[in-house]
Amino acid sequence: MIRVLAARVLSDGGWSVATAGDIAGALALRPLEFDAVIIDTRLGPERGTELFDQLRAQDPLVSRRCLVLTGAVADPRPDDVAVLLKPFRADDLLDAVNGLAGRRPTENGPRDGVRPGRAG
Repeated sequence: MIRVLAARVLSDGGWSVATAGDIAGALALRPLEFDAVIIDTRLGPERGTELFDQLRAQDPLVSRRCLVLTGAVADPRPDDVAVLLKPFRADDLLDAVNGLAGRRPTENGPRDGVRPGRAG
């Protein structure tokens, strides 16, 4: 559900969007070629952090263009990665992704749902 809504928000915001429901599907999309990568901490039975670890092993700078979505403060999150806490507004998501890719944020309010990555 979140994947479909996020894709719609980003598509409406001018992004070309590709989605996957698991790690294998995400890797098949070749995400290291993307301007921004959004990873949910929960991918069904898998953890989105496992996907991030695999991407970082291939490109140590991938964290600069990753956004982790989480609904639980206790979910493990990689260091130095932008985090968007659920629930979030459509503008928060669009602003966070635009920021990762160096695009100008929307003018529809603060980015209060975006939190910087945490250590540990």
